[in-house]
Amino acid sequence: MSKEVVDQNEPIQTCGRARKASRSRDMLTALENRVGNLEESVGNMKKTLELVQGRTDGFDSMEEQLREFVLDSLGANAKKINELVNFTTKKLAERDENLEDMVLAMKKEIEELKGELAIYKVVLSNGMLFSRSIDEKRGGNAIGTWEEFQGELKKLFYLQYTEKDARAKLCRLT
Repeated sequence: MSKEVVDQNEPIQTCGRARKASRSRDMLTALENRVGNLEESVGNMKKTLELVQGRTDGFDSMEEQLREFVLDSLGANAKKINELVNFTTKKLAERDENLEDMVLAMKKEIEELKGELAIYKVVLSNGMLFSRSIDEKRGGNAIGTWEEFQGELKKLFYLQYTEKDARAKLCRLT
């Protein structure tokens, strides 16, 4: 369109006007050249943009694949961690139950030992050792071990031995 305008403009023979027309034509030609260069650059930019968009589409699909891989990996790891936590929790619960049983057994044993200790204190305060030493002088055996001491103590307090002991004492009196 601009070329048609250039062809329609015929130079006028006047000196001042001819220079102005020639300058206008030169400016118009330079402007047309610039517009042509700009159109060519825009065309090249469109091609480059299409190439870049094609490559970014590939990146988008790779990004989506990577996202799915990461999520799958995290899901698998979370499952394994949950299994490990559940296993550990179960083992700790079992150990807790075992410890509770052990504590109860120890408490029971402590109570039994406290009872025996109370008996021993009573026996000692009543002078059993004194009577035992008298029994030794009469021909009895000396207490040598802890088990023998417990046996002698049980003989004093348990009913199965009291009848035998009473008969023995009666025999000694007669």
